[in-house]
Amino acid sequence: MTDRVGRTARPSLRQAEAQLDRSASALDVQTDIAFRETLRIFWRVTGYFGLFKGRIAAKIGFVTVETMFRMLIVPWPAKVVVDHVILGDPIADAAGFPPYLAPFVRLFDGMNAVEMMLWLVGLSVFMVIVFGVTINRGAGRLATGAATGTAAGASGAASAVLAQGHDTATQTENEANRAGSLMGGLLGMLDFKVNLRLTQSLNHVLRAQLAGHVKKLPLTTLEDQRIGDSVFRVLYDTPSASLLLEGLAIGLYAGVLNVVIGLTIMSANYGTAPEVVALAVLACPVTLLCVIPFARMARRRSQASRAAGANTTSNIEEGMSNVLAVQSLGGNQREGQRFRRASAESFARFRRESLVKLLYQQFGTLAFMLSQAVFFMVMARRVIDGTFTAGDYFVFAYYFFVLSATFSAWGYMYTEWQVHIAGMRRVFFLLDLPAEGTRDGARLRRIESGIAMHGVGLTYPDGRQALRNINLEARVGEIIALVGPTGAGKTSLAYLVPAFVQATVGTVKIDGVDVKDVAVDSLRQQVAY
Repeated sequence: MTDRVGRTARPSLRQAEAQLDRSASALDVQTDIAFRETLRIFWRVTGYFGLFKGRIAAKIGFVTVETMFRMLIVPWPAKVVVDHVILGDPIADAAGFPPYLAPFVRLFDGMNAVEMMLWLVGLSVFMVIVFGVTINRGAGRLATGAATGTAAGASGAASAVLAQGHDTATQTENEANRAGSLMGGLLGMLDFKVNLRLTQSLNHVLRAQLAGHVKKLPLTTLEDQRIGDSVFRVLYDTPSASLLLEGLAIGLYAGVLNVVIGLTIMSANYGTAPEVVALAVLACPVTLLCVIPFARMARRRSQASRAAGANTTSNIEEGMSNVLAVQSLGGNQREGQRFRRASAESFARFRRESLVKLLYQQFGTLAFMLSQAVFFMVMARRVIDGTFTAGDYFVFAYYFFVLSATFSAWGYMYTEWQVHIAGMRRVFFLLDLPAEGTRDGARLRRIESGIAMHGVGLTYPDGRQALRNINLEARVGEIIALVGPTGAGKTSLAYLVPAFVQATVGTVKIDGVDVKDVAVDSLRQQVAY
């Protein structure tokens, strides 16, 4: 063997630490995502939705049933209670009710207050059992569009929420098993089950695909890709797909259905007060104006937070896998300081991300509350002047809150998507790294002679020269030791045998056959590493 092994230009431990610190401080610059790239990521994620067409169709079916029931039926019994039970107004020809309900409302004509309430109680029991909805609870929602408190019962909201912390890593396992239903009752249980299986299946496919792809990466790529970062992407970034599914395919559809039905009924039954309808519609642009300016900032902060979290995970993995070297070289204190810096950076990045979320939530909530205050004043005046009855106020308030909450949710939607886009960008970056080529070639028989290297040289893609002018013969039955200082090229030389790397110059032959002409799987079946 010619003793001309080139010293590989690998960075020292201190150089590596300095490089990590510089990369952490530059996270904001590295994490910007252009609008076109955002659209490409959106489009690419939708390709995975096609794998679960049946479950998505079932979920949309449940959403359709729940939305139509909640928008077409739920608010109207309150009008019966207020106008005809409490105030005692005659039902007569069911004036003020939609045409599709008029025949049923006329059945109350001639009944006294007690009889009407008994029928309404029976209707409530049916609604609770089937839909998990009662007729005597309001439709209030958060500014994000989510039902809350007693309002959750009005919209039939049900959800599965695991106990969790507030950082990205601890929340994502809950997101990977995310499920919920706008209904309760029997239909809500079925809806929840379909949603849970859909979310878990989508995340399982992405996790399995990403983990499998990592194992197929070339060894040189794996050496550059930190293990902790890969683990973070597989476990904590992949659930972003299910969150985009909830917003894109399901949330947006439910919102559109709410708007179409709500505006149709409001215009048909309460068109004499167009200013109130306009107030509900104006909630959308007002919220958008308040929230959209934070979209790019939210995306950047989320990507930076994820990158810092991955850096912390990598520090743990590297410290544990190299614990023998750390302890033998007395590097415990230095490694501890290195982890503390990474951990502090991760928490700092998450605080900045949380601050952005708080800002756009507060601005959006302000717009939502202002629209409600204006609605109350306008609608109260219409009831006082006799344009609408007291029962109409409750019905109209129901539709107004649903519509304004939906429009407000749309304002949040784009900004919230940016956080999930940042996660999917990290997933696709790893998926797009070229896998190791599964080269076809000759099938290698059982090795009888050995390995021969002639004039071998190896230069890595980054310009590092690891080997030059290597001449080596290793015969079957021999034991050969490669000895040299760290970075001398021992590992690079060993990588040539199973074709983890290809010689830049020269030839590597096994039983006289160039390894470049041998099928990779056939070669590695006879190599123990």
